[in-house]
Amino acid sequence: MVHLLLLTAARGAGKTTACQRFVELARAADLRVGGILTPARYDSEGVKIGFDAVDVFTGEGRLLAEISREKTRHTVGWYHFHSQTMQWALERILQALATPLDSVIVDEIGPLELEKGAGFAPVLDALEATRATSVILVVRRALLEALRERLANFSPVVVSFSVQTRGHAPERLFAQVWQWIVEN
Repeated sequence: MVHLLLLTAARGAGKTTACQRFVELARAADLRVGGILTPARYDSEGVKIGFDAVDVFTGEGRLLAEISREKTRHTVGWYHFHSQTMQWALERILQALATPLDSVIVDEIGPLELEKGAGFAPVLDALEATRATSVILVVRRALLEALRERLANFSPVVVSFSVQTRGHAPERLFAQVWQWIVEN
């Protein structure tokens, strides 16, 4: 059975950045990592304007969501998700889960998945058949319990951090994944 790690922190604490650093550590140790990261996109003045989806394995990135003030266009909150990019990102995650990788990152499982059953929600059903050793699911602190309940049969490990402790999060992720690899 796959080992699940739920990475959680408050909004803006650096969950995606922690995952990016984890990928660097994993690659330095010759681990094979796949999945999707969703780094924020900023304008020239440093204001967040959306999110990209980046394939961890290939580095390819696409615009996933952008802030939209038109209420008829938004999917979750003020974000308008691009359906073609969402489908591409979902396919990349499902392909990574079907590959014998050391770790797969899913950034992130949020309201779109847990409340609407959309976005990366199919990933949660695919976890039972994954060929990866471990899966890191990024989740906001406010949604942690709902995700933990949904995945209770996997006995997920939770790595939680704050803005003050975020510098240690990548090493904690790596240490846990490394332990699972050594045990297998």
